Amino acid sequence: MVYFYLLLIDMKLPHPRRKHILLIVFAIILVYTPIALLTFLFYKSQTSISSLKMDYSEVKEAQENFKQNLSEELFNEHLSLLEKQNLENELSNLEGELAAIKETPDGGLTANINEVYELYGDYEAKVKRNENAKLKVDEATGKMESWGQKIIDQDFENLLAEIQEVSDKLDTDYKDYLATLPPPPPPASKGYTYTTVSTEKGTHGVYLIKVPMSEVRVKTVAAASGDCSDNCPTKSLQDYVNEYGGFAGMNGSYFCPPDYSSCGGKVNSFDYALYHSQAGKWLNKDARSWDKTGLFTFNGNSVEFYKKSNEFGGGGVTGGISNYPSLVKNGEVVVKDGDLTSYQKIKGTRGAIGVGGENLYLAIITSATVEEAAYAMRALGAKHALNLDGGGSSAMFVDGRYVLGPGRSLPNAIVLTR
Repeated sequence: MVYFYLLLIDMKLPHPRRKHILLIVFAIILVYTPIALLTFLFYKSQTSISSLKMDYSEVKEAQENFKQNLSEELFNEHLSLLEKQNLENELSNLEGELAAIKETPDGGLTANINEVYELYGDYEAKVKRNENAKLKVDEATGKMESWGQKIIDQDFENLLAEIQEVSDKLDTDYKDYLATLPPPPPPASKGYTYTTVSTEKGTHGVYLIKVPMSEVRVKTVAAASGDCSDNCPTKSLQDYVNEYGGFAGMNGSYFCPPDYSSCGGKVNSFDYALYHSQAGKWLNKDARSWDKTGLFTFNGNSVEFYKKSNEFGGGGVTGGISNYPSLVKNGEVVVKDGDLTSYQKIKGTRGAIGVGGENLYLAIITSATVEEAAYAMRALGAKHALNLDGGGSSAMFVDGRYVLGPGRSLPNAIVLTR
């Protein structure tokens, strides 16, 4: 543009004036070009500064939020640590108070009595176990009268030593009895075997039915058609299997047998929930709300396991059995020693039901505590497992004959059909 303007001037004006005007134009260019450039740069810098201010404001806000949240998280952690310390201090104080109480005459007496009571509970369970095996227990029970006198005399040291000695003798007698048992019969059918399983808790013999769930239907059945609290009807395992068209069966949940004096008034009753497959209804259905028992449910060839019975949300089933305790959940042993009874802590014959992969497991595990039975079920391949009755009620029937048992007459049982 400037060049074009200068060209016009050069064409139309005399030479002296032309030179003068050119000087003026150049002067204007020299003065205003830097001003225009500086103005442009100024406005551009203001825009950049404004953008930087916005970016800085956002960064500062983010930093403030981080500092506030970090401070809150640190405080929460600090608070949790203080609460943990307080709880630990309270526990330490309680333990100190308990130790101090034990040093007092009354406290020491209570502690000694509790120790005697726990050891005596194990002794009673072992006596019952040996009685069920038809072993002599006269020598063991004959010392009970002298034990009462020792409690009166507060001779706890000798009393504990005597109870432990008798308990050890009962264990020795039972171990010798197991060694005299004939070897188990050979497999009676496809899916059944007698095997040995080794775990970190020990080695056990196992009467085992292992079959694909897709090939069987599980029926959980009872002799009674409804809830029963005393003098409940029972059947042999063989009768259950034959009546319901099964090829195999096993004893079911815990019940109160007639040969236990403590079962007076509730003979052959069972408290646990069971779906009567033949009657099409739940027995003891309120027990489905319990949180200390486990539950297996079956619907055709599908199966569900609930570590706690109250996790069952209802719905249609064709079979179901609960008992105590759950043994394995998602491949992990879930038995807690503190929740077991003295009877469950001694070695005996234990029943269990489990599932793993595509298979159903019915097992009777020999010379095991309930905790050891849990480890055995996991070693066998069960992903989920539930404890069942055992001891003198243990029975397994396969293809027309007992492979173990017959055991007691049963108020409920598990039957497998094709």
